[in-house]
Amino acid sequence: NRYQTMNKNLYYFNNHLLRLTKLIDIGKLPKVLMLSGQKGQGKFTLVHHFLSYIFDKNNYDLENSKINEKNKLFKDIKENYNSNIIYFNCGEKKIKIDDIRNLRIELQKSSINNYNRYIIFDDAEYLNDNCVNALLKTIEEPSTINYFILINNKNQKILDTLKSRSIEIMFFLNNDEKSNVIKKIISDFEIENKIDINNTTLTPGSYLSYNKIILEEKIDLNDELIINIDKLLKLNKQKKNISYFSLAIHLINQYYFNKSKDKSNTSVYNDKRISIIKKINESNKLNLNHINLIAEIESYI
Repeated sequence: NRYQTMNKNLYYFNNHLLRLTKLIDIGKLPKVLMLSGQKGQGKFTLVHHFLSYIFDKNNYDLENSKINEKNKLFKDIKENYNSNIIYFNCGEKKIKIDDIRNLRIELQKSSINNYNRYIIFDDAEYLNDNCVNALLKTIEEPSTINYFILINNKNQKILDTLKSRSIEIMFFLNNDEKSNVIKKIISDFEIENKIDINNTTLTPGSYLSYNKIILEEKIDLNDELIINIDKLLKLNKQKKNISYFSLAIHLINQYYFNKSKDKSNTSVYNDKRISIIKKINESNKLNLNHINLIAEIESYI
């Protein structure tokens, strides 16, 4: 429950929120917004706050950027509890052209109470060419009630044709800002912290995801690296959750970051790190034999 309520507080980008609320208040919100920046900085949380303001202004504390418990969107908007919000997670679910075609049909209908409708594409960079082309046709159709919010986490290059139809807002936190946000979250929610947040480039979102996994799966970071990699990659296959895979990569990066403090062997350790991550990525894509993979990784370590 603690993790589920964290996005009720906006720890950064308050100025972005104020600009967006002013645009909505004067009826000047762009039809297509693209929020671009590293995953886990708080772009989706910002969208949650923005829509909470739109749909229930009386129960949104704009001065302190907080969603009150009585707010109609206090629950996670990813669950589509509100029929005027349509959410797609392009990273977790492979969006097909039929999904876009069905969306197009849905958007041609009137919305409930004639409220504006907001369509969110999270991890929009994973949309394939066919989906993007179909989406562009949908976006370009005349409409007074449909607004698109594209969250570009920059995990891969997003198609220029989609960027060209959007008003793009860039998001950036430096390492000190990321660390400060994480420390504030730990303090505010009294989280049992299992991750060393010093000398790390983790975003707040990544920290929360990884720390939750470590607590729930009882992962001991004092165990040998290969033991934790083995466990996380098995969990990734079982639960189909990319966060387990990403945490394994993070632990490898941290392990070799600490090793490379011995500057005489920096290049050697970096080569090993790159080789291991390459093997894991290949395994994830090609579904290679897990036992052989772990044995090969262990030989590198």
